[in-house]
Amino acid sequence: MSSIAADADALFDAATAFIRIYQFRSRDQALSFGLTVAQAYTLDLLLSCRGTTQNAIAGALQLDKSTTSRIIKGMTRARLIDIERGEHDQREKFIVASREGRKRYTRMRAAIVRQNEQLLSEYSAAGRKAVIKALRQLAERASTRPSPAPR
Repeated sequence: MSSIAADADALFDAATAFIRIYQFRSRDQALSFGLTVAQAYTLDLLLSCRGTTQNAIAGALQLDKSTTSRIIKGMTRARLIDIERGEHDQREKFIVASREGRKRYTRMRAAIVRQNEQLLSEYSAAGRKAVIKALRQLAERASTRPSPAPR
């Protein structure tokens, strides 16, 4: 039986390998649809919540405000987003995915989903559900735990 420390080390290796491959695959897919990875993540966020503010995007993507501002400006120039004024506060900017942004993101996501079908094709239905459940649980737990202090 392995120890929790050995399993944690093995998880690091497995997650690092998977994330590296998945991240570069996602980057290549995003670029092929005229998006940067940051733009794809932003569109994913905007579509999941039907729009939000620049500060909320910065928080969700764990970016500083100036980086988020540059992403938003680039997305505005590329017509990937629309900026609406707040209903109660006209100074507030509410950012939503534009028709073009939705189109590109939807096409990119569909291409990645097709690749995921190939990745999952050799697993049973129960195996697929177990993998997805474990990934969701790990992501949830990782997002709610503070980073450890350096030793």
